[in-house]
Amino acid sequence: MGVKKYYYDSGCPEPVVLCLGFFDCLHNGHFRLLERAQEMACACGAQAALFTFDNDPAALLKGESEEIFTLRERLYRMDELGVHIALIAHADRAFLQTEPEAFLRSLTSGSVIKGFVCGADHTFGAGGRGNADMLRKFCLERGILFEKINLKTDDNGEKIASRKIRELIKKGDMRAVNSLLPLPYIIAGTVVHGRREGAAMGFPTANINLPAEKLKPADGVYYTNTVLDGVRYPCITNVGTHPTFADYSVNVETHIIGFDDCLYGREIVVEFMDKMRDIVKFDSKEEIAAQLAKDKAAACLKFENDKVRS
Repeated sequence: MGVKKYYYDSGCPEPVVLCLGFFDCLHNGHFRLLERAQEMACACGAQAALFTFDNDPAALLKGESEEIFTLRERLYRMDELGVHIALIAHADRAFLQTEPEAFLRSLTSGSVIKGFVCGADHTFGAGGRGNADMLRKFCLERGILFEKINLKTDDNGEKIASRKIRELIKKGDMRAVNSLLPLPYIIAGTVVHGRREGAAMGFPTANINLPAEKLKPADGVYYTNTVLDGVRYPCITNVGTHPTFADYSVNVETHIIGFDDCLYGREIVVEFMDKMRDIVKFDSKEEIAAQLAKDKAAACLKFENDKVRS
């Protein structure tokens, strides 16, 4: 269906119930907000919408970005989760210094907002001085619907937080990452030309460059899935360098099992399901080809038996 993009500075002309947050990865806690916004929107003749950023606000403070999902990936996941309107802001110094009340006035004067949904711990505005209670009062005074959603916890009773998910991605523990997401962790990108070493060994790969703003998963070979033309294919994906070929550049190379059409210039979305092994430097192309054959067989078996699927 696709996601309609509106921008904070120009506003959203369609009636919406707006989920407030950054939504850098759309985890299970965020999904609860989206579901409630959809219910409220249905009841008041509006559509659910998500507020997000086209850059990483935290990068202004720490100097580097570690987005779990890029904006492209967030929009892709939103669409799959049934939310088809995004209100997008750009986080610069001026925006981050906006007082909470001024931020809310700007939102409601520039967009047709019928309701707000936020998490119990949500903060906004300069210094994070705005909170759910302030938003409730603001809405009550203006006849705008409002709902605060209690925080969702994992199986250990801990709050589901982006910080924890980042730590798991850095370790390459995709099983644990996916247990905290409504749909699997993804990397999206445009297929570019590579070294063609894989094709020469019978394992052609679709290569994508990791966006600069995206948190890099742990180096390794992963069992992944890629959806092309409505069909989900099992894959093996290398994230990181390629020491066997003395290539120490970092990218994402995916061998799509059972698919051999040209993908150059096409956008693909790779779902990460499980880490299979570390990257190893092999002594010959024959050795690496033998290992890739084992990886391929293991990925096919996982694909048939895996319960963690979208």
